[in-house]
Amino acid sequence: MTVGGSNAPESAAPSAPRMGPWTLSGPFALSPMADFTCWPLRLLAQEFGAAFSCTEMVKAKFVAQRHADTLNSLARHPGERLVGGQICGGDPDELARAAGIVAHELGFPFVDFNIACPIRRVVSEGAGGGLLADPPRVERLVRILVEAAAPAPVTVKMRSGLDEQNITAVEVAQAAEAGGAIAVALHPRTVRQGYGGRADHEVVKAVKAAVEVPVIGGGDMRSAADAVRLLRETGCDVAYFGRAATGQPWIFRHAMALWRGEEASPETEAGAWLNVFQRHVEGLLEHWDERTAILHTRRLAREYAAACPGGPESSAARRFYERHKQVESRAQWEDAMAATAQDVSGAGDLQQPTV
Repeated sequence: MTVGGSNAPESAAPSAPRMGPWTLSGPFALSPMADFTCWPLRLLAQEFGAAFSCTEMVKAKFVAQRHADTLNSLARHPGERLVGGQICGGDPDELARAAGIVAHELGFPFVDFNIACPIRRVVSEGAGGGLLADPPRVERLVRILVEAAAPAPVTVKMRSGLDEQNITAVEVAQAAEAGGAIAVALHPRTVRQGYGGRADHEVVKAVKAAVEVPVIGGGDMRSAADAVRLLRETGCDVAYFGRAATGQPWIFRHAMALWRGEEASPETEAGAWLNVFQRHVEGLLEHWDERTAILHTRRLAREYAAACPGGPESSAARRFYERHKQVESRAQWEDAMAATAQDVSGAGDLQQPTV
């Protein structure tokens, strides 16, 4: 199952990718990101064409102990369809209990096992990216998760390896497949790189050649063209959008159009851009308490300012960000939105869409 393989002509009609029991709506998905991929963003991404998404990573230990904050991080919206609950850990019993809760009690369609987290504390616990040095252990843990979550399937999120001298992505992907995972998602950076440096898409290509299950690739996906290029050059089945989608969830629609060989209609005229931001923040206010939602809004404003019609360096983008980065309540946010709405209706530098 290859979508847009490197030997296929670009004019060939794309086929619908599959992942386990599902025929996906397209080859683009939303990557799990701490603090960002709660349901408001996932729902917007789905609306704009993301085939699936995952929650932000939660520790299996805290799921097993039913910590309230952790369970809130796993909250879903009734309108969501294909979304996985992502868990992290290295203890077999905790992972089994957590997978059972995520799949059977919370009703997630699939469980995503994170062996990619580069945070030093997580790695030192023998979890997250710390597991990349031990493919046999990965296989054992995936088998445990598959058994505990059944009939819900299991996917695995991974990295290239611990560092440049220890690139284990192929062996780890094969171990995950042998353990019963239905797909592997690869962030082609090492644990040591964290989120810096360059993503090595050659590792995605190598993993795709080494396993039969679908491969989801990502890393440095800043535009729709980047994602389509990744599909064509590596042969991977799905491309993951991360930070690029947080302030422009319409990027999935643009990628779908480009993948199909169609013209990408602008989704970021000033009014539409502001409307998506408003819906995003209203979702945060529904999901979190007001203080937490507003703190998230201040961070989110930077992402939307970068996608502002007229460009991220325009005076409109600067005004938008300056107004929102200091809001401390819903009332202040509403005032900032009212002022931005006046910009939308009258400012020239908000009238040119960014595609």
